[in-house]
Order: sequence, then C-alpha cells, then structure tokens
Amino acid sequence: MSGGPDPLFGLKNNFYLGAYQAAINESNVGGLSEAASVERDCLVYRSYIALGSYQLVIDEISSSAPTALQAVKLLAMYFQGGNNKEKALTSIQEWLADPAIASNPSLILVAGTIYAHERMYNDALKITHVGGTLDLSI
Repeated sequence: MSGGPDPLFGLKNNFYLGAYQAAINESNVGGLSEAASVERDCLVYRSYIALGSYQLVIDEISSSAPTALQAVKLLAMYFQGGNNKEKALTSIQEWLADPAIASNPSLILVAGTIYAHERMYNDALKITHVGGTLDLSI
C-alpha cells in the first residue's frame, strides 16, 4: 500500500457504517487506478444492493465487466430472487471451481454471503477463511 491518503476513504467509511446513500454520493472520485475504480464500483453497487436496487445493478453491470463486478451482479441476482437466485447459485459454484478466478476477493465475499443466506455455514466459512480484505476479516 502506498503512503498517500486513500482516495476511497470517504466512500469506504460510509459503506462500512451502513450509510449507503452517502457512500453512493461519495463515489465521484477521479484519478483512480483501474483496480481502485473496480473497488469503487463494487462498493457503490453493493450500496445499491443494500438499498434494494437489485435491478439497477443487474442492468448496469455488463457481461464484459471484471470478475469482481460480475460477482456483485450475481449477488444482486441472488437477492432479487426467483429464477435469478438459482442462476446465481449455479454460477457461484461454477466460478469457484475455476482456479483462474476463484481467488478473487469480491467473488469470495459474494460466495460467502450467498452461502450464509442459504444456511450453508460450513461452505461459507471454508471459502472466506482466507481473509485478505476488511470484508473477509470481520
């Protein structure tokens, strides 16, 4: 990590405090690296999910988006319910079987969240035990 200030501090702070609308409002941060932009987008879309705007997330994240954003889209699909819930569960299991993307922290977090909601606690703990991010360390 660089010694400078975190440009996403305000966004992260609001998100982790549960001030999701404030996090969305704080998301207009410029001059970010590609990795920081993906992290920002993940937090913003997770904020929309927390506010119940599942369809917005599903519509805005394209199939060509990075894996982290695709994982967030799966979370929105899961919470939307219906056939999307089953598609999300199947996709998570397929993605976790792919070693190329199975170590993505956003995918791990989404898989753990979905498994916990499915009351598959052992699977959720097995997946998220790696830590590495604040979300996975709590």
